[in-house]
Amino acid sequence: MNAETQQQIETLRARVAADPRTKAIAKNLNLSVQDYAGLVAHFKVTGEEPQFMVASDEVLRQHGVQVPSAKQVEGFLRAEKTVIEKSGRTSSFDDLPRVQVREQAAAPATPVDPKLNDALKRSIKRNLR
Repeated sequence: MNAETQQQIETLRARVAADPRTKAIAKNLNLSVQDYAGLVAHFKVTGEEPQFMVASDEVLRQHGVQVPSAKQVEGFLRAEKTVIEKSGRTSSFDDLPRVQVREQAAAPATPVDPKLNDALKRSIKRNLR
């Protein structure tokens, strides 16, 4: 990461950390204000997208997460979509330019072992029940 990009990240990190809403957001996400501000700044400036991990409800419960119902998730997403559509903006920090991220070359596809593939499919079906 070049010095200009790093400077943009640090500038935005300071702005996010100073925002009065940040403390509540960070607390809801179980992050420190500085960690949350750093993540927001990084993704906003670089244009990268956050990665999501999919975990079974059982694994989430083992980690102390109260798993929402499908209806609760749908309600949350509909409400968020409405807020975003009405605001016309996706962030109050939209005024900073994004830095172009270099495309990463995709790894060449490797053949899949049919037995391993079948075992994985069975495991997924078991965990989705």
